Amino acid sequence: MIEPNMKLLEAMRDEANLCYKRGDDENGNALVKSIFDQIFPGLVEAAKNDPKIIYQLIIQANASDREIAEHSKSILLYLKNEGVKF
Repeated sequence: MIEPNMKLLEAMRDEANLCYKRGDDENGNALVKSIFDQIFPGLVEAAKNDPKIIYQLIIQANASDREIAEHSKSILLYLKNEGVKF
């Protein structure tokens, strides 16, 4: 297994956060998807097998902290686009 380039992933995370702060959700979501593809290759399968993952993300998507809410929404969108049913 190839280890992800953590400096690159951190830069992508920082840029995604900046996108969300300026209201650019489309680019923030695209960056988050790229990160997930690299560091969470088993996330989709885990979410398909454990609905608690989806429930927790829905709760976090409604958090008052905008950054947590947007990240959770991005994860949910990623999972939906990857075929997870909820």
